[in-house]
Amino acid sequence: MRICIARSHKDVLTQTFIRNQIKGLSERAEVFPIYSGRLPQRSDDGKLLSPYPVWLIHQIYKWITGRQNNYFGNYGILRFLKNNKVEVLLVNFGTTASYFVPICNQANVPLVAHFHGRDASKSNVFKRYIHGYQELFKYAAAIVAVSSEMKNKLIQVGASADKIHIIPYGVDLSIFRPSDKPKTDQPIFLTVGRFVEKKSPQSTIKAFAIVLRSVPACRLIMVGDKSGEFDQCVQLVNELGIQQSVEFAGALPHAEIIDFMNRATVFVQHSVRSRDGDMEGTPNSILEAGACGLPVVSTLHGGIKDAVIEGETGYLVAEHDIEGMARQMLRLAQDSGLAVEMGRKARLRIEREYNIHTQADKLFHLLQTVAGKSN
Repeated sequence: MRICIARSHKDVLTQTFIRNQIKGLSERAEVFPIYSGRLPQRSDDGKLLSPYPVWLIHQIYKWITGRQNNYFGNYGILRFLKNNKVEVLLVNFGTTASYFVPICNQANVPLVAHFHGRDASKSNVFKRYIHGYQELFKYAAAIVAVSSEMKNKLIQVGASADKIHIIPYGVDLSIFRPSDKPKTDQPIFLTVGRFVEKKSPQSTIKAFAIVLRSVPACRLIMVGDKSGEFDQCVQLVNELGIQQSVEFAGALPHAEIIDFMNRATVFVQHSVRSRDGDMEGTPNSILEAGACGLPVVSTLHGGIKDAVIEGETGYLVAEHDIEGMARQMLRLAQDSGLAVEMGRKARLRIEREYNIHTQADKLFHLLQTVAGKSN
């Protein structure tokens, strides 16, 4: 099977799920990735899909009219699909997928839209793309959501339930796995993610500060790019006087993140719905932590509710319930046996439900079915 995979950017550090998607499907089919903007104009080797003059006219036309879809913008993609005899097009993010409806219609190529998070939750996205989404929902052969909550949201805004397939991200269990090395007696809480509102890093810091009163030896390690709300987090740590107990590790490659997970006792993430409606899909970091044998303390939010089994592989509290989060963190910090047992069950659950190879098979079979029906 010949699959074209579209995404707006090529290499985004936080979008490992798309890199894994391309790698997994490439092991099962011929894959032709394209990228660069809401209406991608480059193949994976960086070459323009259109002759340079055509691409330049598209840029000028788009700048003047604000319209992505036009003859010059669509030209290169149509040619790419035809030349590579693409049988199905998988487009990451609903916002990008909405621009492919007229292209796929003209090329007679089935379209599968893969939603990930903010494209299925953020209020200003729905407002801006409402018409494009309605056309997308009608035309798309299938829609992929990463959680049951995301599926329900898409149904609310007009998607047909029978078109939506829940396929969460997968984890490479050969890379993310429990360590044989003994952990330190010092409880270590770990969080991995951007310092953005929907991950509410300040809530995690406040909950940790409460735990610290009862367990002075515990530590919090925060891994993530030092941008967004990072400065506010540093200021909060200073105001609380807990600088000696909190480490800001910055953005790290997978190997170093795994090392931190193997040293940690508990993984924590206080995800919330942001003021503009933005929500998580299914956070990869929570799946990876479970694969490394860590119990998770998080919130009743998005795909986290699917990924973490309350009282078995971790604890989930209401959004913004800082004291509730602190209680569960403290419980695990004071009972290492409970933390180890929950971590063991978390690993087993990831093996059963979120194996990267199983998830790649599910996505491949969906694309295969769509392409077969089209043929």
